[in-house]
Amino acid sequence: MPFRSSANELIIRWPRLKSVALALDNVGDAVRLLAGDIHTESGTAHSNCTLQESVSYIEEVFSDHKRYGGIVNFKGIAAEVGPGDNAGVALLMRRDGCEQVDLIDRYLSRSDPQQQARIYGALSERHGLSSLREGTIWDGRKLSGIAWRNGDSAEDYFRKCAQRGSPTYDFVVSRAVFEHLYDPLEALRNMVKCLRPGGRMSHKIDMRDHGMFTPVHDELTWFGVSGFMLRLMNSHSGRPNRVLVHQYRQVLDELKEAGLIDYTLLTTRLVAVGDVDPHQEFKDIVAEHTQRAVEFVESKRSTFASELAPVDAKDLAISGVFLQVQKR
Repeated sequence: MPFRSSANELIIRWPRLKSVALALDNVGDAVRLLAGDIHTESGTAHSNCTLQESVSYIEEVFSDHKRYGGIVNFKGIAAEVGPGDNAGVALLMRRDGCEQVDLIDRYLSRSDPQQQARIYGALSERHGLSSLREGTIWDGRKLSGIAWRNGDSAEDYFRKCAQRGSPTYDFVVSRAVFEHLYDPLEALRNMVKCLRPGGRMSHKIDMRDHGMFTPVHDELTWFGVSGFMLRLMNSHSGRPNRVLVHQYRQVLDELKEAGLIDYTLLTTRLVAVGDVDPHQEFKDIVAEHTQRAVEFVESKRSTFASELAPVDAKDLAISGVFLQVQKR
């Protein structure tokens, strides 16, 4: 045990060793997925929450989609990508006016059925959801108008949806999911194809390293990892993909110029600063905060992987965004 503890401390201290360890761990995840095991501890947002914290979190996610996504009311058919262990947001979308909500998730998050039943019960008391319960007790897998689609990645699911040629969804939403996709940009393109005319998308994307190197090292340490090495670390593990704001903007501009969408990118977080609340466009953030973030980026630029060297410091300073899209 002392040897193992010392080895772990050494790995944590040296980012290159940590990268190798995470790449080896990724191989184990690949084998597990190949064997058909899609269970995960990821997405278990409620496992360590009190009942009130869980209900408040669900309400916050739902209200953020409406507030920052420019959504007056949910209606028609919607998809929530990466719901994790709870369908509370989908229940509120159903109550708001959706006929159906599909829950898209590559994995199956482990959960405590009794805890989930208490969450649904408390949420129902606050929002009058009892008509959406199927059966005498709350069961997240048996909710009226809500369908779980586990086993397909978002990339595969929306590619298949796009290939059918008939747009399916009025809304597609997600929270802290895009950063875990293997190819989020292709998923984004196909989500647009799956939107009906006038349909909307609302995605909050966290562009931090999710503890791969932080807090032992600073938050831009992972910018020093090459793209090739990062793929070895995250291809099957669901770890952050480091697709950054300039890459999203490039795809969104292409779709806009093709006459397919209008969009807004709001900044939710800046490096060396923290959360931006309320979320707003970069140009509207207090100059003192953007300057501090940009200066921090420039102080670390010499350590960055070659593919990040030419990227504008303003883009590298953004560590979280809220994406609002409307299909023309």
